[in-house]
Amino acid sequence: MRRIILQTMGAVLVSMAISSTGLAAQVLSGVVLEAGSDRPIAFAEVTVLDDRGEVVVETFSDGAGEFSVRLPRTGSYEVYSVRLGYYAAVSGLIDVVDGQVVGIMVRLQPKPLETDSLTVEVSGRVPPLERVGFYDRMNAGTGSFYSRLDIEAMRGVRNIADVIREAPGVRISGDQFGKDRVTLRNTIGGSCRPALILDGMGIDPPWEDIVNLEDLDGVEVYSRPVQVPTRFYGLVPRRGLSSSTAQCGLVVAWTRQGNSRG
Repeated sequence: MRRIILQTMGAVLVSMAISSTGLAAQVLSGVVLEAGSDRPIAFAEVTVLDDRGEVVVETFSDGAGEFSVRLPRTGSYEVYSVRLGYYAAVSGLIDVVDGQVVGIMVRLQPKPLETDSLTVEVSGRVPPLERVGFYDRMNAGTGSFYSRLDIEAMRGVRNIADVIREAPGVRISGDQFGKDRVTLRNTIGGSCRPALILDGMGIDPPWEDIVNLEDLDGVEVYSRPVQVPTRFYGLVPRRGLSSSTAQCGLVVAWTRQGNSRG
């Protein structure tokens, strides 16, 4: 076991590299915590860069502060983590060999509030759709995308199911209580209930009734598993991975509340 302690940009990152055999790929997983309290930090953006500084994969920490990504190849990587209200943290280069599992613990130092004799200011907002990569993924041409302007232009929509009703591969059916439920086709030709990623947190179905239409800032629909971006892999609920959810597409929603949390 190798333990590396790095102090960067007001944060502490502890990396533990554990050799493993029989793995088909390299895995980087970890947890983002608040320095001093060890409170898990949800929705922290985690970016993995190669030794040339190019982005390899991006993801968000879940509600428990945890994240996990697969690395495409061996080599040296750097981990950058940021969350509004905290100082950013960047590791030194981490060498990853074939079939290795690397676990890291990231501690982000809270930023102090800026005050004067008259006012208290809390810095910033959670980045808008551009910051979370919404428009980059839309321009890539995979999936269906609905911005706030698209939603406001729709007539007669009552909920998120209505918003995505016309997306390719989406079917809306009523449950025994008359509630709209979203279904997709799974990898074996049947129907499946997709999970929802809401502001970076994975939610198992049913989720159609928990999203307020007025709160929606943007929606992404990936009707097939092959379309789902790698940045969302670690956010799908764990219990869903052992069921048909693992063979299903994904719905991603961003809310105005999520974009104003700091």
